[in-house]
Amino acid sequence: MTRTDATRPHPAAPQPGASSLSAAAAPFRRLRTALSVSGLGQWLAVPALSAMAVLPADGTAARLQAVGGTLALLVLPAVLLAPLAGSLTDRVDRRLALLIADGLRFVVVLTVPLVDALPWTLAASFLVGCLSLLWLPAAAAALPALVSDATVSAAAGGEVVARGAPETDLRAGARRSAARAAFGPAPVAALAFALLALIANAALGASHRADLPLYAAAVLFVAAAALTALVKEVPATEPIVVPAPLKLLFQGPGLDRAGQGLGLAVGGAALAAGAIAAVARVHTGELGGGDAGYGAVLTGLAAGLACGLFLGPRVLGPFSRRRLLGLTVIAAALLLIVAALVRNLVVVAFVTAFLGVAAGAAWSTASAAVRDPDDDDEAGGERPRAFLRSVALVAALVAVAAVPAVAGALGTHRLDVGDGYDLDGSMAALLIAAVLALAAGAVAYRRLDDRRGIPLAADLQAALRGEVYVPPAQAAAPEPEPVRRERGVFIAFEGGEGAGKTTQARLAAIWLRDHGYDVITTHEPGATKIGMRLRAMLLDRDTTGLSDRAESLLYAADRADHVANVIRPALERGAIVVSDRYLDSSLAYQGYGRRQPVDDIARVNAWATGGLLPDLTVLLEMPPAEGLRRLSAPADRIESEPQEFHERVQAGFRALAEADPDRYLVLDASRPQAELSREIQYRIREILPDPIPAGTEDATSTFPAITDV
Repeated sequence: MTRTDATRPHPAAPQPGASSLSAAAAPFRRLRTALSVSGLGQWLAVPALSAMAVLPADGTAARLQAVGGTLALLVLPAVLLAPLAGSLTDRVDRRLALLIADGLRFVVVLTVPLVDALPWTLAASFLVGCLSLLWLPAAAAALPALVSDATVSAAAGGEVVARGAPETDLRAGARRSAARAAFGPAPVAALAFALLALIANAALGASHRADLPLYAAAVLFVAAAALTALVKEVPATEPIVVPAPLKLLFQGPGLDRAGQGLGLAVGGAALAAGAIAAVARVHTGELGGGDAGYGAVLTGLAAGLACGLFLGPRVLGPFSRRRLLGLTVIAAALLLIVAALVRNLVVVAFVTAFLGVAAGAAWSTASAAVRDPDDDDEAGGERPRAFLRSVALVAALVAVAAVPAVAGALGTHRLDVGDGYDLDGSMAALLIAAVLALAAGAVAYRRLDDRRGIPLAADLQAALRGEVYVPPAQAAAPEPEPVRRERGVFIAFEGGEGAGKTTQARLAAIWLRDHGYDVITTHEPGATKIGMRLRAMLLDRDTTGLSDRAESLLYAADRADHVANVIRPALERGAIVVSDRYLDSSLAYQGYGRRQPVDDIARVNAWATGGLLPDLTVLLEMPPAEGLRRLSAPADRIESEPQEFHERVQAGFRALAEADPDRYLVLDASRPQAELSREIQYRIREILPDPIPAGTEDATSTFPAITDV
């Protein structure tokens, strides 16, 4: 479904000047920079706090518990307090919320090295988690709030959002920019932590090596607050609604059995990534790496996740995405086993990076599987995506809380393998997590596999060659005879009363004729002689006592005659049919408006039309009250229905469009007529055949005839 509230820019349309671009984009760029700096501070604070917690701990088990407690307290607010934080953030000014969150995080993080006590480090971790929970929804809503249809903003990644672009596209780009600003700095923060740890160890000594990263994080928070203060105002136009992860987890995804496999796969990937992050500080210390080694492992994990998020939808294009999802989780689990068993820090860092790639690819592949590419972030697919986020969050919390605890409880064991092998508790805990992730990946693969019976190895080899694997039996089968397709195009205009369907249908037909097409303009009801009689009965206000079922059948009878005598013959000769109303009007008016079973009406009309559907349905939306005020002639029998009836009709049209998005172009009919016409023409171009049917010039040496009905 193509939805827009503004005209899609035509390639030949003039663009604003560079000076206006810069002026309009300045607040957007300034706030995006502030969010990026704050995000960098947040991700730097995570390893800095966990490294600080290790210093006073005595013994491996105590260090594991300190790190696990720190990470768990950082994540716990997002699991338990997310709806409360979202509601609180929604009640205050977005700019103020960002300033408060950054200012308080500056104070909390700054006091950690000054107090230098494990209880306060743990308490500070919880406070930072709570404040980040306030900051994140405010950041996600702030950038889109700066976007309007008069704004020109250079979005992140070099994409330009220009004046005249659909506002939904502007806001979607702003939301992506906010997400990149919040999560994109993670690899940079991990690398910065490793470098700062090296400098601090040399300059401040081993007992204060975690101080410098914490001071740096505090400076970043105060710098982000200063940059945010330069943004004069952030409108509260974007609502903040944060779902409860645990509630979503218990309610389920609202998906089928295969869709539930998506959640299982995401949980397995999050468990693998969370497990390595949970014990990395202690594990790298046992391998002789210390804080710098810890930063190197986190850098590999964060950079791998970023690469996986980018590569997931792009790698192995011909290969089944569902198969790929299961395989990426299995790969992440196997890499976790390697990271657990190898006692070389450099190898562990590289293996962790590849684990991150697999986990990131699993997340992006699962997200793409539940996302409608034509929907924005508030569309109907949001609940499955929120479910996947909840699964990942809860799995990560379980990993950071349970894996260090299990590692501390298991302790170190000497195995009689070769010259002897020391299996410490962190390695054993990672092996347990890897087995659980491997089981989740295997079950998810079985549930998601949409190419059962196709050998996996052959399927992968074909995908590497850029091909889709075809079994030999199918490849040897003779090709079926080509099916003759109708060369015509069927375009229907739908909408409520006064929305401008007739006007836009007429303008579209004129535009098509100007380009040399054979165009048939028609309407419902009443396009045939029989139809005119039916129209008189259906729309005459003197027609009383007509039952709802009889009305539905009369419209279906008109449509059956219309298709048989006008629409189908025109399509068979290659013409373009432009109709003012068609099947969806019966579903909206007689189904939703009259509160009759929509499925029954659809079945009757499918039989009446032989299953003929438009190639494109243009739905013009307008508030019923405004549309009825537009009517110049006395209201007919349908138009004179109460406003509640027309509101149900409008909701029906919306539901039909959302159920079949590829066939619809949904437009706001209150916009200027010229803008609507350009948008419709731009969409129709995508489905137009060659303007002159094959053989026409040979037979007549003229352009096709232009006919009206």
